[in-house]
Amino acid sequence: MHDTILLNKITEEVELLSKTNHFNKVNKLLICLNPNSHVNEDNLYDYLHNANKKLFGLWTKISIERDDIPDQVAILKSIEGEKSSK
Repeated sequence: MHDTILLNKITEEVELLSKTNHFNKVNKLLICLNPNSHVNEDNLYDYLHNANKKLFGLWTKISIERDDIPDQVAILKSIEGEKSSK
């Protein structure tokens, strides 16, 4: 349950940042999570891809770092994407 909430928060924030930066594709994503979090590259990719197939796909490389941060916190360290022409 907690992981679903965290995955949803990450998805919402990445989508907002992508919209703000006019990305039509997210190429790289680096996120920092608590070492005990069950979120990993695979389930985060699956969640992001299911939420927005145009923004996240096989081209998206997700990296997760682990650090001593609160349990339900994710720190978005970097995002790289392709800009749309708009």
